[in-house]
Amino acid sequence: MREQVSFGPEERGFVYAVARRIVGTPEEADDVTQDTLLTAFRHRDAFRGESRYRTWLYRIAFTTALGHLRRRSRSRETVAANEDGLEYQIPDGAPSPEAQLIDAEHARLVRGAVASLAPPYRDVLLARSTATEPEVAKQLGISIANVKVRAHRARKQLREALCSTRVQHG
Repeated sequence: MREQVSFGPEERGFVYAVARRIVGTPEEADDVTQDTLLTAFRHRDAFRGESRYRTWLYRIAFTTALGHLRRRSRSRETVAANEDGLEYQIPDGAPSPEAQLIDAEHARLVRGAVASLAPPYRDVLLARSTATEPEVAKQLGISIANVKVRAHRARKQLREALCSTRVQHG
C-alpha cells in the first residue's frame, strides 16, 4: 500500500533539519526546505511506495541541498580592498592578488629548487614531465631502470630542498 504524500509541520521540520545539516545557515535551510517541498509536491506522483515516504523525501531534500551548495559556490564573490582602500569584487574561483603573489613566489621557489639539482637528476625530471620513461631513456641514452632511479632521487632532493626553503621562509 502506498503512503500518502503530505507536507505538514512534521515533514517541514524533517526537511529543514536535513537542509540545515547540509547548507549550514538557517536562511539557506529555509530556501532549501521550500524548494524541496515544491519539488516533492510537483513530483508526488513519482512516489511509488517502494520505500518509506520519509526516505523518498530525504533523498529530495539531500539532492536539493547539494544543488544549492553547487549554485552558491559558483556565484559567491569575495570583497577585497586595494591599497587605496577601495573595495572590488573577485568572482569566486578567480585568485585574489594575494593568492597570485603567493603562487608566483611558490613557482619561483620550485624553479630555484629544480635549478639546484645535479644535471643528471634535473635532466630526467624535466624530460619526465613531458615524456614517458622509455622515451626519456632513449632520449638520454640510459636504461629505463636508471630513469626511474634518477627521477626518484630528483623528486627526493626536490622535496628536501623545498621543505628546507619552507622552514626558512616560515
